[in-house]
Amino acid sequence: MKNDNINSIFTYMRSHAVELGERILSTYPALHQVADAPSHRLNTLLRQPFPAQSLAIMGLAKRWQQARTAKVIAECGTGKTLISLGAMHVHSAGRPFTALAMVPPHIVEKWAREAFQTIPRTTWEQLMAQRSSSAPSY
Repeated sequence: MKNDNINSIFTYMRSHAVELGERILSTYPALHQVADAPSHRLNTLLRQPFPAQSLAIMGLAKRWQQARTAKVIAECGTGKTLISLGAMHVHSAGRPFTALAMVPPHIVEKWAREAFQTIPRTTWEQLMAQRSSSAPSY
């Protein structure tokens, strides 16, 4: 596809897919490869993740060994909550832990339900944030 035929994000992505993919992989190399053995901790989850979710869980847990933060970015329905919970479980290495999940109000109950269904011996505390009338609204 020639560059002069680019008239939308779709045609741009189609035209430059290989170059963009190579750039992403060189900038952000995978921390956990498909051939790498996953943590045995995945077997102790109450719900078993799909293979792609297990790969993401391991990558996220390995990221936390390098840095204090990580992001899970994916489309709706891909299991971001399960990936996050699984990564916490793996990263804990069997030690008790406390995690803070900052989620929009409309999915708090979903998050709690998934935590109980995924991580053994889960307890839950819900904190409600209140904004003052002078706080900026985003």
